[in-house]
Amino acid sequence: MSALLRRGPADPAATLPRDLSLLGEAVELADGHLPAPAVEAVRALLGRAEERQNLAAGRTVVALLGATGSGKSSLFNALLGREVAKVAARRPTTHQPLAAVWGDDDAADLLDWLGVPERTVAGDGPDVPDGPGEPDGPGEPDGPDGPGGLVLLDLPDIDSTVADHRRVAGRMAGRVDVLVWVLDPQKYADGIVHDDFLAPMAAHADVTLVVLNQVDTLAADERAAVLADLARLLARDGLDGVEVLAVSAREGSGVPELRERITAVAEGRRAAQLRLAADVRTAATALARAAEADAAAAPVEVGDAAVARLVGAAAQAAGVDAVRYATRGSYVRAARRHVGWPPVRWVSRLRPDPLKRLHLGAQAEDVRLARTSLPGPTPVQEAAVRAAAHAMVASGTTHLPGQWRADVLEDVTARVPALVDSLDQRVAGAELEQTRRPAWWRVLGVLQWVFLLAAVAGAAWLGVLAALSYLRLPEPVTAMAGPLPWPTVLLGGGLAAGLLLALVGSVAARAGARRRARRVERRLRAAVDQTVREQVVGPLEEQLAEFSRFAGALAELAR
Repeated sequence: MSALLRRGPADPAATLPRDLSLLGEAVELADGHLPAPAVEAVRALLGRAEERQNLAAGRTVVALLGATGSGKSSLFNALLGREVAKVAARRPTTHQPLAAVWGDDDAADLLDWLGVPERTVAGDGPDVPDGPGEPDGPGEPDGPDGPGGLVLLDLPDIDSTVADHRRVAGRMAGRVDVLVWVLDPQKYADGIVHDDFLAPMAAHADVTLVVLNQVDTLAADERAAVLADLARLLARDGLDGVEVLAVSAREGSGVPELRERITAVAEGRRAAQLRLAADVRTAATALARAAEADAAAAPVEVGDAAVARLVGAAAQAAGVDAVRYATRGSYVRAARRHVGWPPVRWVSRLRPDPLKRLHLGAQAEDVRLARTSLPGPTPVQEAAVRAAAHAMVASGTTHLPGQWRADVLEDVTARVPALVDSLDQRVAGAELEQTRRPAWWRVLGVLQWVFLLAAVAGAAWLGVLAALSYLRLPEPVTAMAGPLPWPTVLLGGGLAAGLLLALVGSVAARAGARRRARRVERRLRAAVDQTVREQVVGPLEEQLAEFSRFAGALAELAR
């Protein structure tokens, strides 16, 4: 987690447009996979960021926040230079946010968006100057020519006994540009302030200022001790770089310094961007925490071994082995019809073609309509496909958060029935070489007919000689082939050669059938592999790539 969100030296205000875009991409990718509250919180932030950038871009909203009795309203009046906010010693007096506006326009749209009903224009009251050459005294205003663009808010107490006051203060703390936390010597270590507000907003150090008010109630040594302890608490909260000012709204000490600091922030006109940049960092932290995984090196490809296992299980379910056996049988049957001994070739026609029995071999006009008569996958085979798909997801998604991983597994498992069904189409549409006729079939077929004709000629010749002998007619001189007469040679040689060629053709047919079956099997397994990758592996890798982009967006936000 920390490796994902470590900020680099880049100016957060300058990179704000990029950061908002990255955060938007991350939340879109995380939608539906991470807890809804975390996602909706980021969506709300993005909405607020867009609204804030479109409202009074030159304005800086500074809010005074604190617990009951911290003297926020007194400090507000001291900064403004006149009594505007009600002040009381014991009970909360700020029921609604009160705004003081410097500048030419009244910032109405901005204040409406913030939800601030009570407003006043700074400088309406009397501006009481000091003597010639003397600076403004404590509690006196900057006047109409003060920090143009500043909007100063006095908010209800964050620990108010009125729930609506706490709600308003919490909502405003999430919207204003600069947070000025007003603490007092009695409650500066209050857990509500530190645990519920300061520590969760540690990323907002660039737009946070801490004021220890009522320091006039402390002796010098006590003041130093309290400030040191406050600095320790702030460091524990992750705000060790935040500026701490000692102020007394009643006596005016420290007020000019605080006014000067606020004025400088307003004139810099970067506070709104810095606040939004801090919000982006906080939201990115929340997303990373919700992801519950370190995705710095998220893989986007599935391991070859897991894919091979799934392809093997899918091939079994698709009946690739049955097609291989049928291809071999079909080849032997067709070969015997061409190279077998002609008088008995007709016997092979009595045996059905194994491929045709499975409705294979004939190319369908529309592959989507192609179907085979292969038996469907057995429950064991289909379970093997699901198990292989589950194992592939399990091995490839170990870096994903629990719910995200479960979503991916559910998606892949839901694809298995469609995968099994489409495999039958791929097998039905595959090229099984059923129409191919090897050249040696023609050669052996011609030779078989030549030897058969020789045997028939020899038999006919011997028949003629036998008839002549039976009729006691003079026999012609029979040509001799060595010690044997030619008719006998033709008959015996033709029969022997034909039977020998039939035996050779049978052996060659079996060898050719094995070769064709292997080619068909490779082709079918390639088709199964392509189908598995298109329908299961591809979508899985797309989801892994989505998480990788999610992790990459968070990594960019961490730079």
